[in-house]
Amino acid sequence: MKKFLFLSLICLIAFAAQAQDNTLIKKIRQANATVKSFETDLNNTLVKRNKKNEQDGKLYFVCPDKFAALFNNGKHMIVNVNHLKMNIGLFHGTFKLRDDGMMRSLSNIFLYGFQGRCEDLAKDNNYTINVLEKGPYQQVCCNNKKRSLLGIGYKTVIFNYDKDSLMLRQIVLIDNSDNVDTYTISNVQYNVNVDDSVFSF
Repeated sequence: MKKFLFLSLICLIAFAAQAQDNTLIKKIRQANATVKSFETDLNNTLVKRNKKNEQDGKLYFVCPDKFAALFNNGKHMIVNVNHLKMNIGLFHGTFKLRDDGMMRSLSNIFLYGFQGRCEDLAKDNNYTINVLEKGPYQQVCCNNKKRSLLGIGYKTVIFNYDKDSLMLRQIVLIDNSDNVDTYTISNVQYNVNVDDSVFSF
């Protein structure tokens, strides 16, 4: 009887925690849904095999499907509806975003993060999702349930939202080789007029 009561208590605690997580994820989506556009400073840090590379630039976003990460060193990632232009790491060129393609998955990480659509990202990629409070952030962690056969893609996507405003502050991507790619935004100007030329190819 005591064992049954103990297990019942554990189940109730787990259900309560899950309900709390779901409520917070919905609040994050509601908060970020108010953003129709933004312009912000951007810092990108890549830690790969204990080596750290850092670059700064600007990030522009127009809801629902345009963003441009333009770095001071000329590197860039631009998404304009169904196309992506990229000059970062191994990827150089312009790509058509197919619904089930790798580039669509990559662009959606950012677009969904900007819009607080964490549940949609988890659903599209069969990720598990959990929420925890970490420092100044409400952290939403999306974890890949299975390792990619080719080692391509991300095993963990972390969205760090401000604990008080629930607005996005950081995206952390961890690939299957444990390289950590962090995008941090600051000095955000919300709902501004963004010159459409920043999204041109």
